[in-house]
Amino acid sequence: MTEINRYAIIRKWALIGFLILITFISGLAIYLNYYWKPIITQRIKETVYQSSDGLYRIDFDNVRMNFVTGRMHILNIRFTPDTLVYNEMKRDSIAPRHLYTVALAELILKRINPWKVYFDKDLEIGSIEIDHPSLELNFTDLKNNNGTLKENKRTAYQRLAPYLKSIKIGDVIFKNADFKYIDHSLNGKNVTALKGLYIKISDLLIDSVSQFDSSRLYYTRDIYAELMGYNTITLDKNYSIQIKEFRASTAGAYVRMNGFRVAPNFGEMEFSRRFKFQKARYTLNIEDVQLNKVDYELLNRERRISASSLILTKANLSIFLNRQIPDSIRNKGMNFPQIALQRFKLNTTVDSVLLHNSRVDYSEYNPGSLRKGIVTFSQINGTIANVTNDSISLIKNKYSDVKLTSLLMDRGRLDVNMKFNLNDSGGAFEFGGRLGNIDAEMLNSAIRPLSLIEIKSGFIDNMIFKGTGSLNGVRGKLTCYYKDLKIALLEINSKTIRLKRKGIASIFANILIIKDDNPSPGAAVRTSNFLFKRPAHSSFFNMIWKGFAEALLQTIGFDSATQREIKVRLRKMESERIARDGRRDNRLRKRDARRNNRN
Repeated sequence: MTEINRYAIIRKWALIGFLILITFISGLAIYLNYYWKPIITQRIKETVYQSSDGLYRIDFDNVRMNFVTGRMHILNIRFTPDTLVYNEMKRDSIAPRHLYTVALAELILKRINPWKVYFDKDLEIGSIEIDHPSLELNFTDLKNNNGTLKENKRTAYQRLAPYLKSIKIGDVIFKNADFKYIDHSLNGKNVTALKGLYIKISDLLIDSVSQFDSSRLYYTRDIYAELMGYNTITLDKNYSIQIKEFRASTAGAYVRMNGFRVAPNFGEMEFSRRFKFQKARYTLNIEDVQLNKVDYELLNRERRISASSLILTKANLSIFLNRQIPDSIRNKGMNFPQIALQRFKLNTTVDSVLLHNSRVDYSEYNPGSLRKGIVTFSQINGTIANVTNDSISLIKNKYSDVKLTSLLMDRGRLDVNMKFNLNDSGGAFEFGGRLGNIDAEMLNSAIRPLSLIEIKSGFIDNMIFKGTGSLNGVRGKLTCYYKDLKIALLEINSKTIRLKRKGIASIFANILIIKDDNPSPGAAVRTSNFLFKRPAHSSFFNMIWKGFAEALLQTIGFDSATQREIKVRLRKMESERIARDGRRDNRLRKRDARRNNRN
């Protein structure tokens, strides 16, 4: 036998041996898959059922296991709670407050060692990727008659211990998830639905050590959520909500949001006429939102929000109110800052809120002038300290301090300090501040349409104010240093619907009433003490504006009493003019009659 033939025979038998080995391994894999499939199926279902005390069950259409590659393929998975068991748990006061429902068409697990799972009870998976899952989370605020909720003290490890010693998964990734959060603690239920959510769960570990690791939330090092290009419309169809980017991380303890926008779907006047009573129309744009040092474990365990800071960058808010629409009987005091915070459903504590380069535009349509008045605060910067409705935090500090700077009408620097009593049901607060120099004519966009008064000239050097307020109203002291003030009184031209000046009335007011300067030559500085009693329909911002307006008019000598006196004098002057015209007409008629008699 030649050497060539000998090598050929060796290759032949080697090939035959390899084919036999492949055939044996394939056959063994098929046999094991056939043999293990019902065992794996039963073990998965039993583990879920027993470890949840019968609360949850898992169903799926098919399981395929490749023992060679360690690949498991599960189709059409449904993870659902048993409502009968849940109701029994509620009666025993041991039911969890959150219920989960999960559905996905396909789940592929890679690099699983079935022998290690079966013999050593250790489950290790490198990563899991799930596309287009449906996740539903239901929250119910469960309490027994004593106002407390008993807890099932067993950890997840203790529940799984009869079946597995440990579970270790590198990453679990949910792509394009449909997420729905249903809050049953409110009147009826509140549903939040998100589509296209990306969730990454990192380093999931359940074992005898990790069960006591307080740094892990749900036994993970990090739960990261991301949402891009979110758009929705509110249930009443009045607003559209947009989020350009949303990110949150339990390990980073943060929430980040870019391009947050709440936009009305109707124009100002059209929006207001959709309601029987006055309703403010809001437009909100925030370039960047940062919530830092969020206690996610506290949020999950007690449903309480705790964070170190909330940073709002370029937060622009526009508010419009149509005074032509009838006012409602609803008390708008419920929207005072601390009253609204008290009414907020979630127990919340934020150490400080920081505003960077923000803006507020407040406008009203006045049917008396058929025009819209606008007050603008731009370049708002400052802090709001101790924003909380938490009873324990309020024992330590019941005040929220506000320190803001802005530009009034984009011109005059306005510094404002406020202190809110967060415990007070009457909405008590203190305020004080200063307005720097500004051309008085810059205020016309607000004063002209709302008060039918126009500032023709004048310059404000400085304005200092302080006072207190509550749901009952606002009182305080205001000192305004100004010079060369001249005004014009306005009325609507019935033919053109344009505002025109009341010539005689304006001259009368400027010569006899209006004080041109403060202080006047040789006189002391005038200070106005004001008191504005809030009507039930007046909002917080409107109350402040009315109080200040009254104080300013009082300073220049044009307070409410003086305005009434002017109206009386003008009516008297008009009556005298009509009488003069009547007497003149009578003289002319008598003269014409005498001429006719001579002829």
